[in-house]
Amino acid sequence: MAQGSVPERFAERVALIPHEIAVVSGEQRLTYAELDRRANGIARRLLDLGVLPEEPVAILMERSAHLAVAVIGVLKAGAAYLPLHSGNPVKRHEAVTQQAGARVLITDTALRAHAPADGLTVLDPVGVPPSTDPQVDTPAHSLAYVMYTSGSTGTPKGVAVTHRDVLALVDDSLWQGRRHERVLMLAPYAFDVSTYELWVPLLHGGLLVMAPDAFDVDTLRRLLKDHRITGLQLTAGLFRVVADEAPDCLTGIREVMTGGDVVSPTAVARVLDACPGTLVRAMYGPTETTLFATHHPMTEAPRGSVPLGRPLDGMTAYVLDDGLVPAPVGEAGELYLAGAGVARGYLGRSGRTAEHFLADPYGPRGTRMYRTGDLARLNANGELEFLGRVGNQVKVRGFRIELGEIETALAALLPDAPVVVVARGDDANDRRLVAYLVSGADEEMPTAEELSRQLAETLPDYMVPSAFVVLDALPLTLNGKVDHGALPDLGTGADDEVAAPRDAVEKDLVRLFAQVLKTESVGIHDDFFELGGTSLGATRLLSRIRAELDVRLAVRDLMNLRTVAALAASLRRDHLLENWSTDGGMERRTADSKGRDAGSEALRPLLTLRANGSRTPVFCVHPGGGMAWCYTGLLHHLPNDVPLYALQARGLIGTEPVAHSMDEMVGDYLDQIRRIQPTGPYQLIGWSFGGNAAHSMAARLRTQGEEVSLLAVLDAGHGGARDHSVPRPPRHVLHVAFDGLDAFDAEPGDALPDAHRIQQILQEHDSPLADVGTDVIDAVVAVTANNIRISDAARPGHFDGDMLFFEATDRTGAPTALADVWRPHIGGRIERQIVAFDHMRLMTREALDVIGPALARRLGS
Repeated sequence: MAQGSVPERFAERVALIPHEIAVVSGEQRLTYAELDRRANGIARRLLDLGVLPEEPVAILMERSAHLAVAVIGVLKAGAAYLPLHSGNPVKRHEAVTQQAGARVLITDTALRAHAPADGLTVLDPVGVPPSTDPQVDTPAHSLAYVMYTSGSTGTPKGVAVTHRDVLALVDDSLWQGRRHERVLMLAPYAFDVSTYELWVPLLHGGLLVMAPDAFDVDTLRRLLKDHRITGLQLTAGLFRVVADEAPDCLTGIREVMTGGDVVSPTAVARVLDACPGTLVRAMYGPTETTLFATHHPMTEAPRGSVPLGRPLDGMTAYVLDDGLVPAPVGEAGELYLAGAGVARGYLGRSGRTAEHFLADPYGPRGTRMYRTGDLARLNANGELEFLGRVGNQVKVRGFRIELGEIETALAALLPDAPVVVVARGDDANDRRLVAYLVSGADEEMPTAEELSRQLAETLPDYMVPSAFVVLDALPLTLNGKVDHGALPDLGTGADDEVAAPRDAVEKDLVRLFAQVLKTESVGIHDDFFELGGTSLGATRLLSRIRAELDVRLAVRDLMNLRTVAALAASLRRDHLLENWSTDGGMERRTADSKGRDAGSEALRPLLTLRANGSRTPVFCVHPGGGMAWCYTGLLHHLPNDVPLYALQARGLIGTEPVAHSMDEMVGDYLDQIRRIQPTGPYQLIGWSFGGNAAHSMAARLRTQGEEVSLLAVLDAGHGGARDHSVPRPPRHVLHVAFDGLDAFDAEPGDALPDAHRIQQILQEHDSPLADVGTDVIDAVVAVTANNIRISDAARPGHFDGDMLFFEATDRTGAPTALADVWRPHIGGRIERQIVAFDHMRLMTREALDVIGPALARRLGS
């Protein structure tokens, strides 16, 4: 059991290394002695103000050396710090400080305007002179900080953490070996990650470096290098971004920790490959157990999903059934955490504390365990594996959210309207909050914009729903509860006023959407591809936008933005539209008349086509060219509650290496889909080369004990079914890469045209790839050649399930007979459906009118 208090431990370090640098923030540098004297000044000022032991003192500041001064000063006064997130609205700050009973607020000039308005004594740490230690005696069981999280009853709840809890984390053996002697503080100090970032370096005599409040990957690279950072914590989302964009920036870091959401195995592999000698450690733990509860170290690429791992020192993890009986190994149960680090409870909320902090039936008398609300299981190696959430709590963009808090805030705005809020989508990084409202016959429902604006006054931005759907009544189950499965997906039952264009920009875009889609009704939030658009249709739309509105966009822009509202907002933000006339059209444009690059999101390895939906997702594998935009045409046919994702080849972005073999590709792609769906049953679709890869993925999943409920292959063969003595000519590569354009067959000779000539041909044929840029064209050609190579070298495994095979016809109208080559490699039956289109036209709108409904029937629409 950790003894003493945080100030006592800090005083020990000051005595040992008074002249060592403790904190760096930009040009600011404070030694341990200077940090101590300045914190003493804060402590004495707080005591002069009458602050009592364990009294919460609110802090609202930018990340700076003064922040460390303020936090240590609060603890030296015997009080507890109450961090306020600078991104939250003022009304939320007021609610939190009132509930906590705070009387004093420490803030700086930059954030003074965001502070609660009345009732608090305001203290600016910059003007407080240094002083001597007030020598306040603080027991280990005293309160150190209170951090507020979302509350299911509509009121945020404050997690009360003691000095003993903090020191239990600091004393863990994880921090041995000097891997965390120089730590970069990236997280907002109002989140529990700051417990590690502040106290592990400072209480071990290390260096704390404050990152600026706004930073990007380039800034991160510079900070890590300039300050020789040794230990770093990145949220799972930020870790994926760094792994995708610049994994080498982590070179030299001794240990990188990541967590807060499902950790991507592919991201781990990329970081370990780029940074030899770096340890990556997956971390798990709620705020109620003082940040970290379990860990899983990795020095080589994980072969499957990343487990939660094993408990930290002094902690115990139980997987229990509804009767609090331990679940057998391999079986799911709810995760409970006991031992060191379990917080005191929720400040001032004894009822909620009793619900979640229970007596530990397996520990020493008087000890407690925390009910996490997470589903988990123990694997055969004794490691915990995460399986999802229990109840009405979700994670969105890495934030833990109680949906009841949002429902309560909505009910305050609409006291007579029944409301329910759900999270749509299986990936927390793509998940969206949707509010369903019931409008009374005599009531005028506020618009979505009005509701969003009012909610933003009391809720953080990540808790404001992105869509509001108005219904005649909420669907109910037989026992009178809301039937969440029967709630309509986005775009169904929405208020017509919400979907109407709001200005001339949106009005023109709605008109052009309707022309291309051949429909009379397009709302500003309607997805172009959900309405039946294809990648070729996207080319036609953008051509009309260019011709009529004099704005040049690329298909990848529409792949990223997809709705009138998003396109219009992006164009305004990027200053492509200025002074739009009321009759539609451009009065003046910026100097950038060549359009813009929407970034590389549409070329990422996992392309999100539809994130919403409560049913099992479908994963589509790219054809030979590596890009999967062609699958957008399925959105119009598949049930709207089925999420749809597409896998794209590595190598389309920058200098990213391509897969060297089918086995390597399959491992990467399974990591990608497990990030969205950790366990089966899995549903896979693949066209051409993608069918070969999808079959290999299905076979691998079955060997791992997972269920594959759908393997749909669109006219694919496999490497073992062709004569390898016949070489693949360069023209064949181009034909495969670019939608089978006849132009690449018709031109004589085997020499490849350069990227500029290829782009010209694509433009002449109105290809969706005409505007991707010559760098992407070069990448597609290289990816295609590589995919042909690994396909020729691969030999299919054995999949013991069924295959749904769509067989194309050749130019004479005869079936290709490719289904037959799979019979030795399928344990179940092959359901063969002939589609009267040739291989290269299977993703056209006309062919999808045949294929799409058949897939929908198989999915049980």
